[in-house]
Amino acid sequence: MKQQTSATSETQVKGKNIIDFTGKTIYVGIDVHLKDYQVAKVYEGICLGNHRMESNADKVIEHLHRHYPGAHFKCVYESSAWGFNLQRKLSAAAMECIVVHAADVSTSDKERKRKTDKVDALKLARSLASGDLKGIHVPDETIQKERTLIRYRKNVVNDINRSKNRLKSLLKYQGIEIPEAYSKSNWSSNFMKWVEQQAAKDDLLKDSLELMLEQVKLLRLQLLKVEKKLGALRNGKYAAKAQLAMSVPGIGPTTAMLFLLEVGDIGRFRGFDALNDFIGLCPDTASSGEKDRDTGITTRRHKQLRTALVEAAWQAIRNDPALLESYQLLTKRMKGSQAIIRIARKLLRRLRAVLLSGKPYQKGVIA
Repeated sequence: MKQQTSATSETQVKGKNIIDFTGKTIYVGIDVHLKDYQVAKVYEGICLGNHRMESNADKVIEHLHRHYPGAHFKCVYESSAWGFNLQRKLSAAAMECIVVHAADVSTSDKERKRKTDKVDALKLARSLASGDLKGIHVPDETIQKERTLIRYRKNVVNDINRSKNRLKSLLKYQGIEIPEAYSKSNWSSNFMKWVEQQAAKDDLLKDSLELMLEQVKLLRLQLLKVEKKLGALRNGKYAAKAQLAMSVPGIGPTTAMLFLLEVGDIGRFRGFDALNDFIGLCPDTASSGEKDRDTGITTRRHKQLRTALVEAAWQAIRNDPALLESYQLLTKRMKGSQAIIRIARKLLRRLRAVLLSGKPYQKGVIA
C-alpha cells in the first residue's frame, strides 16, 4: 500500500518550503476581508497551507509563485463589497480565478456553528477542487464603471424620498396639517412655497424647515445633473440599443439604461431561462418525494431590475392592447399581482428578442 505523504514532508527541501510543482494544479480558496485575506491551498485533497496575509493581490501572487513554483493555480473567492479587482489581477497573472455567490457555497451544520476564516477559505478551496462551484459573471471593467451612474441615480432618488418623508414627519409631529391639495407624493412648486410660508409663521421651526427644504432642493438639482449625464450616455454610446429597448411598451429611458448597463452583453445568457433566472421573474419550488410545492416568486433576483420591469409591466398594459388582453385573461385565474409578474416576463422576453435581432418591437404582437 502506498504511504500517504503529508503536506509538511512533501514540501520540505533542505529546510525550505520549496519544491517543483510543475504540471500540478493547486486550488486556492481566498476569504476576502478589508485588511487581510485568508488563503488556503489544496493539492490532491491535502491542505498545503492556510495562511492570513495582507489584503494585497500582488502579495498573494508573489506568495503562491514563491512557495509553489511551476504550479497551475485555480483560485476562488466569494463576491463582496470589494468587487472584482482581485479576480482581474489574478487572471492577469495567468491564474484562473472565479468569483462565486456566497449562497452557492454549500455549508455543513458544523461549519456554520464553528465558522472561522480558516474554515471558510479551506471550504472554498476544496469545493473548487471537487467541481462544486460555478462562478458568477465578471463584468467588463468599462461597463462596471459606467453602471455606477445608474446606481448612483437610485441612491439620489432614495435620498430625496427620505428627505421628503423627514420633512413631512416634522410637520405632522408639530401638528401642522398638510392641505389635501398637497398630500400627494409628488412635490409641486406650490407645495414647497407653502412649506416656506409655514416656516415664516413660526420662528422656532423656521430654521429646521428651511434647512430640510433646502436639502430637498439640492438633491433634486443633483438628480437633474445625473439625468443629464445618463442622457448623454444613452444618446451616445448606447443610442442604438437604447432605441431598441424603448420600442418595447412600458420601457422608458431610465429602465432602458438600467437594463443595458446591468445586463451588459445579452448574448452571454444561453437562453431566455438563464436571463430570467438572473432577473428573478421565476418561481421557487420545494420538492420532497411525491410532493411539489410552489413557494412563490424567487428571492434570488436582481432587485432593482425586477422592480423596474414590474413597474414597466403596469405601464405596458395601458399602452399595448395585446398585453392588456393577456393580463385580463390571467386575472381570471390568479391575482393581479401574480398576473403582472407574467406580463413582466413577457416584457423581458421582448427586450431580449429586440436586442438580439436588432429589430424594434412590433406593438400588438402576443408572445
